[in-house]
Amino acid sequence: MNTNQTTGTECAPWCTNEDARGRTDHTCIGDSSDCIELTAALDYLTLDEDGIESSFCFVTPVREADRRPGVSMTWEVGDHPEFRLRLTPGEARRIAAELVAAADLIEGGG
Repeated sequence: MNTNQTTGTECAPWCTNEDARGRTDHTCIGDSSDCIELTAALDYLTLDEDGIESSFCFVTPVREADRRPGVSMTWEVGDHPEFRLRLTPGEARRIAAELVAAADLIEGGG
C-alpha cells in the first residue's frame, strides 16, 4: 500500500494514482473501466440524421481527501462539458441492479 509522503495518509489498496503520493489533496484513483460508448438522445444536443449523438462513459473508483471512497461515473457527450456523478458503493449497486432489471424487462427476460 502506498503512503502519501506529504500527508502521511495511506492510499486505498486499489489506488493507481502515482500523483496521490506527494499531493496535499491526496486523491486516490483506481483504474477506469474500458470506454463505454453510449447513445444519448437529449434535447439540448445537436443530433445526427438518425437522431442520436454518440457519447462515452467511464467508471472509476475514487477517494478524495477527507471523503469516503466512491464510484465516479464520467460522461463525455459531444462538445459539451463532461458530467461526473459520484456514488456510494451502495448507490452504484442499486443503479446497476435497476439498469439490469429494466434491460431484462425490455428484452423479455424479466
